[in-house]
Amino acid sequence: MNSVSEAISRSVLYVESAREIWLQLEKRFRLSNGSRKYRLNKDVYSIKQNGSSVSDYYTRIKGIWEELDSMVDLPKVSVANEEIAAFLRAFGRMQEQQKLF
Repeated sequence: MNSVSEAISRSVLYVESAREIWLQLEKRFRLSNGSRKYRLNKDVYSIKQNGSSVSDYYTRIKGIWEELDSMVDLPKVSVANEEIAAFLRAFGRMQEQQKLF
């Protein structure tokens, strides 16, 4: 239990298995990701360049985009036919275009 904070460790101290601990923590922290996603989206739409350089502005907004991308919880595709591959390419383009607005 040295990998988590003392407070979290106490909350899962009597859980039977590592799998159950993982499931409980995943459920608990997935809920907080919703509010974090909301805040990041709000930040994206309200960010302004103001007096910063284009490079600094882009670096800030790209960091937000990357954090949002890391929170996307899509299932893994192990076997993809051409139709699924086309869908995934279109989905990726849609996500990139969404960053423009």
